[in-house]
Amino acid sequence: MRSDRKSAPMRAGLLLTLGSSLLTVAGAARAQDAAPVPAYAAPPVYAVPPSYGPAPAYDPAPSAAPAPVAAVASTVGFHQHDGFFARGHFGIGATSLSASRGGVKTTLSGGGVALGGAVGGVVAHNLVLYGAFFATDVGNPNLEVGGTSTPTSVGEVGFGGFGPGVAYYFEPLNLYLSGTLGLCAFRERDGGGERLDSSKTGLAFELMVGKEWWVSHDWGLGIAGELIGGSMKDQDDPTLTWSVGSVSLLFSATYN
Repeated sequence: MRSDRKSAPMRAGLLLTLGSSLLTVAGAARAQDAAPVPAYAAPPVYAVPPSYGPAPAYDPAPSAAPAPVAAVASTVGFHQHDGFFARGHFGIGATSLSASRGGVKTTLSGGGVALGGAVGGVVAHNLVLYGAFFATDVGNPNLEVGGTSTPTSVGEVGFGGFGPGVAYYFEPLNLYLSGTLGLCAFRERDGGGERLDSSKTGLAFELMVGKEWWVSHDWGLGIAGELIGGSMKDQDDPTLTWSVGSVSLLFSATYN
């Protein structure tokens, strides 16, 4: 009986311990059941890859390589008449200045130098418009009165004119023809440079035909023939009209 009294409290303690353990396990199970289930993102939607057309046909022949820009630029205006125009000429020629009074003709003539220049621009293919001057100078001219050679005190006769003109180049020969129409005048001086006679302003024309050879990108050198004609009134005697004629062989240099 005594042993049964001792064992009863022990059995009660075991039962309490076992019940507490069961309650703990049951609470943990409930907590685990109450934990939220993690949400997973929906799988990504991938775009449909674009469709491509058929592959281009392969061309086995290589395409021509473009010309270098520097090479193309260097040929612009090469040996062509375009843009700014400038020409100068110098040479030798023969000039005659004559007038008639009472049926008697007086002529001053001789050889000398010829020179001139022109500045302008190309206005169409190989066509040039310019402003020009031209001049001749004869030293110690011959004087003829009525066809007879006569001693004279004239030491120099100078003639000159200026005005607008036009030139045209014939390619590929680089042969040109030019004409100028302008105002002109002459002056006679003695051996000491003193004025003997002169003219009022008259009208003159100049014709040139020449051939040039390119020596650089824009420069041409050549030769030309020149013909000049004009008419002027005498400064001291307006009833007297002087006519001038000149033929020259020239060296020319042109920038264009």
